Amino acid sequence: MRRKYSNVFHAFKFACGFTLIELLVVMAVISLILAILLPMLGKARAITRRLTCQGNLKQITLALHLYLNDSEGAFLQGVNVNHEFGGWVGLGGFAPYRPLNDYLGLPFEIQTRDIAMVFRCSTDRGGISGYPSYELAYDIFGNSYQTNILLIGPDQVGNPGGKLKKLHEAINARLRNINIGSVSKPSHLLLVGDNNWVSQWLYIKRPHSRHWHDKPRYHNLAFLDGHIGFIKVRKGLYITPEYTVLPFNELYDLAYEVQEEVP
Repeated sequence: MRRKYSNVFHAFKFACGFTLIELLVVMAVISLILAILLPMLGKARAITRRLTCQGNLKQITLALHLYLNDSEGAFLQGVNVNHEFGGWVGLGGFAPYRPLNDYLGLPFEIQTRDIAMVFRCSTDRGGISGYPSYELAYDIFGNSYQTNILLIGPDQVGNPGGKLKKLHEAINARLRNINIGSVSKPSHLLLVGDNNWVSQWLYIKRPHSRHWHDKPRYHNLAFLDGHIGFIKVRKGLYITPEYTVLPFNELYDLAYEVQEEVP
């Protein structure tokens, strides 16, 4: 019997060119290589998705500048336009008319989610306050992205009171009919980014928003001058060394005096 198994083993070795031990060693080496490479491949895929999202933001920013040229530099303003500037109608009861669509070769009104894909971030993970956590921003708003509400949004923003009351009174005095000629430092001023960046920035003391790119508090963001960054958004700060949300440099001193980062 032993000889029979020995003959089988030698026949296997002859057919394959390797002993069983050698095959096990090769398999162990392959497993080790895969264990090293798979996390790297995962990171590479995450970077690819992030760059795809940044490419969308680049196109959206160019379209916003075309809109500004046609509107004599006046930013789009109105209730919910921070979501409704482009995309499809969405499931949240938002307006179907999306003025930026035309500048991207899309219909003004889109009823189905599979047409306006330039407005969908490939890593949109939802996390929208007031909605089920699994609902994507793209499905709720028809748009994965949100603008800087002090540029494209309502012509008056809520006043949180307290230390920030005077700053917000000064902001609201300047917001109505805001024009590109009245804003400061385009290369430092945030324009549009992943939907959750706004709730991450807001001065309200609530939990940090869900991030979409495997790095807490970091979001893809486009600046007014057109360049794109992957930026840590600091909650409660209007001005940081990396960016500003505040369009008016005459209010910088006041903002520095009253702003406070929420941990």
